[in-house]
Amino acid sequence: MDNTTQASDKLLQEIIQLEVEVDKVMALNGNREDFVVKQYRKFIQAKRNRLTKINYHYKDQFNLPAH
Repeated sequence: MDNTTQASDKLLQEIIQLEVEVDKVMALNGNREDFVVKQYRKFIQAKRNRLTKINYHYKDQFNLPAH
């Protein structure tokens, strides 16, 4: 596995873990978004943006379409 694949896999795993934590907090809060949930969502979005950027550049290396 190359570095791009490893970084992508790690980010995906972190995103999934954060989403599980959001689900737990939401369940404890009666499905209400509080400060903690909003912070988790910001972290998730930042990681998704980074994942998209990594994967876009990875595709670009092989002249593959971006979509």
